[in-house]
Amino acid sequence: MRVILLADIKGLGKKNDVKNVNDGYARNFLLPRSLAKIAADNAVKELEFQKAATAKKEESLKKELLELAKNLESKELEFKVKTGDKGEVFSSVAKGDIATRIYTDISTDLHGYSKNNIEIELDKPIKKLGEHRVEVNLGKGIKANVKINVISL
Repeated sequence: MRVILLADIKGLGKKNDVKNVNDGYARNFLLPRSLAKIAADNAVKELEFQKAATAKKEESLKKELLELAKNLESKELEFKVKTGDKGEVFSSVAKGDIATRIYTDISTDLHGYSKNNIEIELDKPIKKLGEHRVEVNLGKGIKANVKINVISL
């Protein structure tokens, strides 16, 4: 029996795969648990249409992320921190601060994109004044080097 998987199943396949399985396995396990549906011709055509639409959305998002990466590399993000009389820094700039600033700076027309998609490559928080370079992973294999300028209040 041909079925369309509705979830990832270890040893069988990924979601939206069309697989041939034993009739008993499909009737007694996959179908009652809503893990698959019967792969009728119209269901397969609908699945192909959905895959094409998803691929088109992914390509569009990837292009927007490439533009965003170019934008970020040309910008300088400025963070103000409290310092003492002798220049010692009392606070720091962490991954979350950088991600929040980047997310608020980018346009919100990136549908389905959130602050959680931004990964900052930073071993420990920045605790020194001056310019720093930080690598930002925007997802979909797109990275950007962002210039961070930490200045005193």
